[in-house]
Amino acid sequence: MNVLTPSFEPNAGLVILEGCPAGMAGEAGLALAAGTDLAFDRFDGHLVRVVTGIEREPAAAPLLDRLFGERAMSALRAAGVSPAAPAALTPLTPEPVLSAALSSLARLNAFRDTSPVPRQSRWWTIESAILAEQAGLHGRALVEMDVLRGGLALCEHAQSCVPPLDVAAEIADLEKATVRQSRVQWVVDPALIPAGLFRFGLSPHSDLIVRQVSDTRQLIIEATLAPGVRTSDIGQCRVRLVNPAERRVLTQAPLQVCGSRARSQIQLPVPMDEAEGLWVELVGDPGRPVSSLMQHLTRRALRWADAALRAARAPKGLAPKATAADWAALACIAWRECRNDWAAARGSQLPGEEPATEPMGTPALGPACLAEALND
Repeated sequence: MNVLTPSFEPNAGLVILEGCPAGMAGEAGLALAAGTDLAFDRFDGHLVRVVTGIEREPAAAPLLDRLFGERAMSALRAAGVSPAAPAALTPLTPEPVLSAALSSLARLNAFRDTSPVPRQSRWWTIESAILAEQAGLHGRALVEMDVLRGGLALCEHAQSCVPPLDVAAEIADLEKATVRQSRVQWVVDPALIPAGLFRFGLSPHSDLIVRQVSDTRQLIIEATLAPGVRTSDIGQCRVRLVNPAERRVLTQAPLQVCGSRARSQIQLPVPMDEAEGLWVELVGDPGRPVSSLMQHLTRRALRWADAALRAARAPKGLAPKATAADWAALACIAWRECRNDWAAARGSQLPGEEPATEPMGTPALGPACLAEALND
């Protein structure tokens, strides 16, 4: 049973409900309405956190009362204004069916951010509308259907499906990469780049192609473009070589469109065998401050977890020729690399920070991800 404990932030005017923290697969967020946000565990789907306002009745109040029981949130808000009412601090348990529907919607949005299938695929919109309706978010479902009707011609014209991916080849590359242990690391964080501009791979390893020009310090970096993107949008993005330990940009370069890919070339400041600790990243804002080493490792750990959860679904539309054994092998490698990155992040974390916990069992039933299952 998932139990959430309430607390108050009177200065910010917030009621906060905290449940069991998310494990190493991370969280999927869902904004119910202005001032009300939920977070769910991406592995088992449980409700991790609710944040909502104290001082005024939020737009999401009816749904929150359905989720936690009639007038439960009203009592909490009253206690937040007058904290002398201890009875209002009773832990709350979310209604399981509604919580599962909201969780599926949140996780669908998270999967969409890093999917090889473009954001303009009509299947993302269709499933989002269905899940919103199941969760009682009728207004959101109508908005999704309006988006679908307005974009049908564009979707059909853009041919938003992606070429079949090769899971067996991905596994082979990952096994070689594990043996080779490249000195330079990389990660593509969807929060750092414009949405829908690049196509993600089956794992963090294939989100970027990073290769060294033989016997030189030159690195060639390639990112696959999403179908139908405007090439003029690529100009705002940069490839950066950074030292996270020192929070410093060593060099950066623009991307050039080459067919279906965007390519850049950067110069290593040291020989490759001395480049340990350097990271390649894609950013939409060249002036963005460099994140810490722990943040780089955490981002990649979450991306590995994302790849593992995708492999557990074995989406036929992404790789029609892949076998169940192929997908299982990819999931195994992805969870192993996720654990490795979390372990490295723990080694660089600050005192008092809580490490992510490892998921147990099998992933909970979540969204079908029709866009990846059908991909047409």
